[in-house]
Amino acid sequence: MEIGWPPEASSRKLPRTRQTPSGRRGARPEILASAIALLVLASAALFLAREWAIAHVWGFPLDDAWIHAQIARNIANGQGMSFNPGERVAGSTGPLYTILLALLYRGTGEFVWTAKTLGVLCQCASGVLIFFAMLRWDPRGRVKALLAALIVALSPALLWASLSGMEISLYLLFVCAGIYFDARGQHQGAILAWALGVWVRPDGLFLLLLGLCFLRRDLWKSALLASAVVLPFFLFNLMVGGTLFPQTVGAKAHLAFDPVHRTWNLFREWTALWGIPYRATDEVEHPALVLVALAAGAYALRRKNPLLAIYAIGLPLVLSLFREQSGSGKRYILYVIPFGAILAAHGFEFLSRKLLRERAFQGLVLAGAITIAWQGAYVVHKASLYGWNVQNIDRMQGYMGRLSRLLTKPGDRIATNDIGAIGYMSERPVVDLMGLVTPWMPLPQSLSRYRPELLIIFVDWFKDYAEYEPGHNTFLFYDADSTHQYAVVAGVELAHNTISAKDQMLLFKRYPRGAPLPEHQLLRRF
Repeated sequence: MEIGWPPEASSRKLPRTRQTPSGRRGARPEILASAIALLVLASAALFLAREWAIAHVWGFPLDDAWIHAQIARNIANGQGMSFNPGERVAGSTGPLYTILLALLYRGTGEFVWTAKTLGVLCQCASGVLIFFAMLRWDPRGRVKALLAALIVALSPALLWASLSGMEISLYLLFVCAGIYFDARGQHQGAILAWALGVWVRPDGLFLLLLGLCFLRRDLWKSALLASAVVLPFFLFNLMVGGTLFPQTVGAKAHLAFDPVHRTWNLFREWTALWGIPYRATDEVEHPALVLVALAAGAYALRRKNPLLAIYAIGLPLVLSLFREQSGSGKRYILYVIPFGAILAAHGFEFLSRKLLRERAFQGLVLAGAITIAWQGAYVVHKASLYGWNVQNIDRMQGYMGRLSRLLTKPGDRIATNDIGAIGYMSERPVVDLMGLVTPWMPLPQSLSRYRPELLIIFVDWFKDYAEYEPGHNTFLFYDADSTHQYAVVAGVELAHNTISAKDQMLLFKRYPRGAPLPEHQLLRRF
C-alpha cells in the first residue's frame, strides 16, 4: 500500500496478527514495538559503558549541554531564566527543554542522569511512533514499518544525541509525534506537536510552515492552533531577552544567501549524513544505499505525501540561509532522519518491486538487513567516540571550571569563550566572550567593563589582542584602559581531541599592569 491510506481505513484498529507479504504471520505490533525500545536501551547501555571506560566520569559530550544545566539549575533555585543568577537572559535555544529539566531537577536533585534518561526515553518513543505511523499508512507493510523504525531507533547519530544532554531528542519526539498524528489523519494533532517543537528548536518553524501548507484540512483551525502555541514563544523571548528568538539564535545565525559556500556546504553535510562523505572527518553512519532508496521513496511518494521529501531535502538548504555548517555531529540537521527513514523504507520497497518483481519481499528484507547491520556495527564506534567526547569536555572545560572555583571567591567573574561547564562547575558569574548570555564586545572592552578575575580562552580565537612576552615565552592580554594585564597561570591540553574546537585552553589571571609575571604555571595534559 502507498502513503495516502484513507483516513477511515487508517483509523481502524489494527489486528494483533496479519499476513506479511511473504504469506507468513508476523509478530504482534506491540511485541515489535517493545523490541525496538529494548534495542535502544541496549545501545544506550553500550554508550554508557564506553563513557565510563574512557572518561571515568558521567558527563556530557558537548559543552552546550552544561548551558542547559546551568540555566535549569537557576530556574529550579528560583533565579528565573538566567545563566548568571539575577541576570535574566534568553540564553537557552530550547526554553521548553530547559524548563522541563528544571522541573525534573526539583525531583531528582541532579542533571546528568536526569538529562540522559529523558533523552533515551524520547529516543525509544520516537522509534516506536515511526513504527506505528508506518503501520497506519500501510497495515500490511510490517517489515517496511520495522525497517523505518529501526533506522531511526538505531541511528548512531540519534543515539549519541539521546545521551548528549541536549534538546535534540525532545524535539525529535515532537517531530515523530507529528508524523504519527498525520498518519492517523489527525492533522491538527500534527500541527500541535510541531508547534510545540518550536519551543524546543526555533528552526522547527520550517516544519510547522510545511505542515500548514500541506495538511490543508481545517486550515484556519490549524493556523489558529499554531499561532496560539508559537506567539507565546515569541512573547516569552521578548520578555526575557528583548528579542523574538532566543539570544543564542542571534549569536549563531546570520541571514545570508551564499549558494557557493553555505548552501553547497550544508548539502554536502546532508549527503554525508546518508553515507557519502566529502571530508576525511565525516562519519559514515548510514550506508549510501539509504540515500538511493530515499531518492526512490521521494519519487514514489511525490504526489501522496510530498511533505516528507520537501522537509528531508529542504531543511539543510533552508538552514544554509542562516548558518555555514550543521554543527558538531551534524546536530542541526539530524531531524531529517525520521523523514529520510520513511522515504528510504518506501524506496526499498519501490525498487524491489521494480527490479525483483516476484522476489520483491526478499529484496526488501535484504536491503533492510544490510542497512541495520551497517548501523549496528557503527554504533560500537560511535559509542567509543561518545566516551571520548565526554572525556574531552570534562578534562578541559570541566577541569577549568573546577579549578576556577578554587582560584576565585563567590562573586568573582570569569570571562571565557566556552561558558557551559566552566559556568556550571565554577558557580561563578560568567562573561560570555561569544555573546550568548552577555552582550558581545571586543575582548579589551569586555575586560574593562566586567573586570573578570580570570580569563579562560582558546588563544587562537583572540590572537589579535594577544601580546607576546619573549622574556617569559608567554602571552599577555590587556584591558581597554590598560590598567590591568592577564597572565597565564594554568592550562589544559587534550592528547586525543574529538570534540573541542582547540586542543589547548589557557587560564589567565588578572594582575595590575606591570606586575611581575607568575613564575609557576599549572599545565595539565589529558
